[in-house]
Amino acid sequence: MQSVILITGATSGIGAAIARALIADHHVVLVGRRRERLASLIAELGERASAIVADLTQEGEPARVVTEIQRVGQRITGLVNNAGVFAMATGEAITAAHAESQWRLNVLAPLLLTQAALPQLRAGGGTIVNVSSVAVESAFSGCGVYAGTKAALEAWSCSLREELRGSGVRVAIIAPGATDTEIWPSAMPVDRSRMCRAEDVAAVIRLALTLPASANLDRVVVAPPGGAL
Repeated sequence: MQSVILITGATSGIGAAIARALIADHHVVLVGRRRERLASLIAELGERASAIVADLTQEGEPARVVTEIQRVGQRITGLVNNAGVFAMATGEAITAAHAESQWRLNVLAPLLLTQAALPQLRAGGGTIVNVSSVAVESAFSGCGVYAGTKAALEAWSCSLREELRGSGVRVAIIAPGATDTEIWPSAMPVDRSRMCRAEDVAAVIRLALTLPASANLDRVVVAPPGGAL
């Protein structure tokens, strides 16, 4: 059975950079909603890469992704929960839709995908990497819901790590600072030249996935050295 690294949110930004960073030594399975973007990345990466088109916020999709991987004779040894959504709203402007959309992708999707993948990860030892944000520990106006979802992701990650002690499955949290990706609203006045690059974050995630079994990256912040905004 072929071992694979499963990467969500793989059609652009950090997800695509992770795929490029891993492809020389691993088979990668890319998950995203944009079929054409996935096809383009698969054409670039070659035969070590495959893709599953899925919207992980929809009921049953996380389990379907894992079932599809099993169906073609692959086993997940690394899972990167990278897919996420970032939207801003002040406390007065928050709506149920604003909160629910971020909760579903930033928290519920990685939780359910990890749950579905755990039997495969336990079978031979593996690593789960959950992509969080420095927003968990730094206050930014209008980012209350986003920061809350990432805080929830981190709290769950820490509990999961304790549950999996001794199983051979590791859990790492990677918290990027401002990173130059499509996640930023086009109208937001930010200086992208002062941001981290997606490749910088991908390099740390690659390290988390390839460390010897005797070590784990519990939580790592990847931040631009000169500040970003």
